[in-house]
Amino acid sequence: MKTFTKLLVAVSVIGTSGVPVIPVVSAAQAHSTYAYHTHRLKGRTHYARKYCNRSSATTGKVVGGVAGAVVGSKVLGGGLLGAAAGAVGGVVAGGAVDRTLTKNRRCYWR
Repeated sequence: MKTFTKLLVAVSVIGTSGVPVIPVVSAAQAHSTYAYHTHRLKGRTHYARKYCNRSSATTGKVVGGVAGAVVGSKVLGGGLLGAAAGAVGGVVAGGAVDRTLTKNRRCYWR
């Protein structure tokens, strides 16, 4: 009887933990555009794979660093610490924005 009680407690803890035991795959994950896949169109098979060139995002990093330093010095105080923290945050954010904006020019299908 103790084994059944332990099993019942374990099942109830797993069930109420909020973590799914069975992995759930969404439709977007099941059909990744970066993976090699095929399309059927008018009886012909088209093979497709998405290629993306790497971007250094230099322009976005420079602009983001300067803007971040100006904003950081105003928000975190007029010292060097605020400017440095703002510059680091601006470089990270500026690089991400630059890569996002240039994605359509860097990526192609083959």
